Amino acid sequence: MSGRGLRTAAGHGPRAASPAAKGTDSFGDFERVLVGDWTLRRYGTIASTQDAAAALPCWTVVTAEIQTAGRGQWQRRFASDRGGLYLTAVLPFEGGALLWRGFALAVGWTIASHFSTKAIARLRLRWPNDLMIGDRKVGGILITQGKPDTLCVGLGLNVRNRPWLQDPGLEATACRLADFAKEEKLGFGFLSETLLEAMRAAHANFSRSGLGGFVDALNQSWGGAREVRLEMAHGAPSSEVFGRFQGILPNGDLLLENSDGENISVRAHLVSRLCER
Repeated sequence: MSGRGLRTAAGHGPRAASPAAKGTDSFGDFERVLVGDWTLRRYGTIASTQDAAAALPCWTVVTAEIQTAGRGQWQRRFASDRGGLYLTAVLPFEGGALLWRGFALAVGWTIASHFSTKAIARLRLRWPNDLMIGDRKVGGILITQGKPDTLCVGLGLNVRNRPWLQDPGLEATACRLADFAKEEKLGFGFLSETLLEAMRAAHANFSRSGLGGFVDALNQSWGGAREVRLEMAHGAPSSEVFGRFQGILPNGDLLLENSDGENISVRAHLVSRLCER
């Protein structure tokens, strides 16, 4: 299945919403809203939407205004100040972890495609789970297993917030959607609907074709080849690998061009971080 054959719109989506009901659990107070066949729990300030979603059933969504312990890949801190969109959707999980390796890339590509269709912003991907505008990060994806039969698909998106005020180190590397999209595209309802449609479509397509069905499309979404430094995980043959990022292979491994002009593959599970240079 080529990238051009992927469906970028789902037949289902959050349309009509029921009135909000109040609730409280160990994570705090929330509003519960039924939106189509999704159940949304909207919190104020919580530690992490991923934690709050872990034990919930499929087609549940957790959102928060602020996360105090938001995290990304490899447990790295994700600044989550007010004005961003922090969301975790609970989706069905079948077939085992190996079959779902690379699903974050599929989610990222589908989100970028949905955003482009709705003229929200021109996004590109940075391996393995970053949403970028130009050379700055606007969002990140984190996927964990909730219950034995669920995946928790988390997304942090800078909308109106300025995360660099909370973490000055982000000033040179982060951006926000408000500087690249019209005001009518920034509302919670519009953005959350678009994101949930994208997550559902990514799940449906990945269930049928796996990562292989996305490789062609993904390799057109990196924004061109870039010089990169790969920080390697403990146990890898070397601590760093340098080269020109060419994309990914059907099995998910990274393809780089080295200084000699030769293409080399790097096992994805041995890479802890990709840094663009």
